[in-house]
Amino acid sequence: MFDFNLSEEQEMFKTAVRDFTRKEIQPGLKDRVKAKEFPRSLIKKMADMGLTGMAIPEEYGGQPASWVTIGLACEELAKIDFNASSIVFSASNLVIPLLFGSEEVKQNWLRPLATGDKYFCMGATEPDTGSDLSNLKTRAVKEGDYYIINGEKSSITYGMQADAIIAFAKTDPALGVKGITPFLVPLDLPGVNKSAFDDMGWEPLGRASIIMDNVKIPKEYRLGAEGEGFFKVMHTFDAARALAGLQALGMAQSSLENAINYSKERHTFGHPIATYQGVSQKLAEGATKIELGRWLCYRTLWMRDNGIRHTKESAMCKWWCPETALEIINNCLVIHGHIGFSKEYPIEQRLRDVVGLQIGDGPANIMKTIIARQILGREFVPA
Repeated sequence: MFDFNLSEEQEMFKTAVRDFTRKEIQPGLKDRVKAKEFPRSLIKKMADMGLTGMAIPEEYGGQPASWVTIGLACEELAKIDFNASSIVFSASNLVIPLLFGSEEVKQNWLRPLATGDKYFCMGATEPDTGSDLSNLKTRAVKEGDYYIINGEKSSITYGMQADAIIAFAKTDPALGVKGITPFLVPLDLPGVNKSAFDDMGWEPLGRASIIMDNVKIPKEYRLGAEGEGFFKVMHTFDAARALAGLQALGMAQSSLENAINYSKERHTFGHPIATYQGVSQKLAEGATKIELGRWLCYRTLWMRDNGIRHTKESAMCKWWCPETALEIINNCLVIHGHIGFSKEYPIEQRLRDVVGLQIGDGPANIMKTIIARQILGREFVPA
């Protein structure tokens, strides 16, 4: 039923991304964390590798790839820099809403995304609304050939640096989620105000609050018909959750490799600490859990590539992989002892970054509810 081998092209791509990551991404990581910025020059280099155009059709300048291949890129990049991985993660997922937009939107925004000249953020979360999108307060009112948008989007990853936001707004509040429509809102328009969060992780990406006060956009910037685009865009999250799982596992894999090497070199009482079962068994558990999570994520992406429904599986990826990665990374930090607690070593950064993956795109309890609805039926699992 499944072919567990990567194709020759995928193996070559994986190696190329790994080499690129070590040459271009790794050297400036600490500086980017301190600066709290992910430079556009680096995004351009990633674009030149084809990493920002993998979900964009060729007619708009993309280099289309399978979702399994996109997963390979996200995992390899996350082994060195979660933030670089998130650039590919977002570029691949934000394409889907734009494909429902007008030809003007696709021509003027998809091409710059593929070339690394423009970048986007997703605006679903609000101060009082996270996973319950039915309670969105942002409004979009049609006036002639324009929409007037009012509302606040909160916890927006890359919000301070992005060129535009894909904002969910209610065009007909009486219809609940059926009245929600996504819009592409350039962030340089009058009425847009941004303020940064001061977070424990994800520093180069950052998060922001974005307030839209009577922001006027052309009707062509509506993504899909009123009330229809929302359900089409929600399909995005099934891929995003599997990719997030691979990001978490990439960070866990690097931490595990660091801990394996350190445990062979570090001696106590005349022996490498790797000889102690308290250390070796933690490493064995971590290796096993990473392998289990990896197969779950790639199988989910394979299902997407083959047109098989994968809502349940993607939710499994999203709750289990970040939670498991947090446990593994923490164990690896402790194995390193006092030096693991230092910012001179990368494990503490991964520990902080992986916590964010437990929250973004839905926490574990929401994912478990999605899984329960899939296996029991919605009538047995009320909201």
